[in-house]
Amino acid sequence: MKTKSDIPQKMPVENKNLNSKVIYPFKPGGGDLGEFRKKSPRIEESRGKFSMTEKQSTILKFIKQHNAEIGFPPTVREIAIYFNISAKAAHDHLRAVAKKGYIRLFPGSARGIEILPQEEDIPERLDVVMVPLLGVIAAGRPLLAEENIESNIALPASFLPATGDMFALKVKGDSMEKSGIFDGDIAVLKTVTDIHTEVKNGDVVAALIDGEATLKTFIRHRDHIELRPENPLYKPILMTGKLSESIMAKLVGIYRKYNT
Repeated sequence: MKTKSDIPQKMPVENKNLNSKVIYPFKPGGGDLGEFRKKSPRIEESRGKFSMTEKQSTILKFIKQHNAEIGFPPTVREIAIYFNISAKAAHDHLRAVAKKGYIRLFPGSARGIEILPQEEDIPERLDVVMVPLLGVIAAGRPLLAEENIESNIALPASFLPATGDMFALKVKGDSMEKSGIFDGDIAVLKTVTDIHTEVKNGDVVAALIDGEATLKTFIRHRDHIELRPENPLYKPILMTGKLSESIMAKLVGIYRKYNT
């Protein structure tokens, strides 16, 4: 009479199709598709015809697991053996999963299966804030009325301060090029109501000079304010008294689009 120790123990099946001595961890018949002839319900009705059935979902999970553990997708034959179905049935399931947008098939390749990313695999989009790009600035202050807005720029909320009114202006000229601000850039600005508490030395500010908005570096002196260009070809603008009220905003960031 054989004892328990005399009975051969089941060993992992070695896949003869692999070009290495990797022990294949998936046993034949290890996957359960339920009653093959029984109709499998859809698992995500909200996707309509793009929703997979339970059987198709099980096969997709196997492909993903195979990729993770072996390093590449299974062959059609390996799928058929694992689920104890015919090669034709495995082909049919794969075509259905591909048609619904979960995988891409490459005919003629033994392992021609590519898993496609789904919406749930993509990180959630960043919260965005619509910042108005102004074409007109009047009366010393940015006017956010609809008629003065050329367009709106969507920017990540994390890019902007938590509080304050934001607007954007197109940069004109090269007076700030030494600080990395160039002609054609879009300056994103936060409105300033009190330069004594909201603006410090070294901040880049937007001021309305002779009806034109200009960006300059803010320097506070004892008896005046200096708006310093970052280009030696230009002279500083000196301000005293009420002239300092023309400073309307400080720079938050620069938006730049590169031609491709």
